[in-house]
Amino acid sequence: MNYVNIELDRPRRIRFDTNALCDAEEALGVGIGAMMNQQMGFRAIRALLWAGLRWEDRGLTLERTGALMQRYLEAGGTFESLAEAVTKALLASGLFRTSAGDEGNGEAEAAT
Repeated sequence: MNYVNIELDRPRRIRFDTNALCDAEEALGVGIGAMMNQQMGFRAIRALLWAGLRWEDRGLTLERTGALMQRYLEAGGTFESLAEAVTKALLASGLFRTSAGDEGNGEAEAAT
């Protein structure tokens, strides 16, 4: 499975599979396609980050994910780098095509 490394409270790996995407859709009440076709705000990035991190931390909650994001931002990280890491992980999953015939694959690195 493909993932993106990110430094939050500790080194973590964001990974998406169909179950993670279903979790994010359920948390947001909207399909992933609708999310991808609009500007994603804090709520969407928090839900996607939560869903993408749960494979290694099943006890992670949306609220705790928000706290991780808050500490990341207070330490000098940017919302844009969080959104970029989530987007890279979505593409690395291989579940989405970035262009005709091009699929995301392999391990990707994100801003730390």
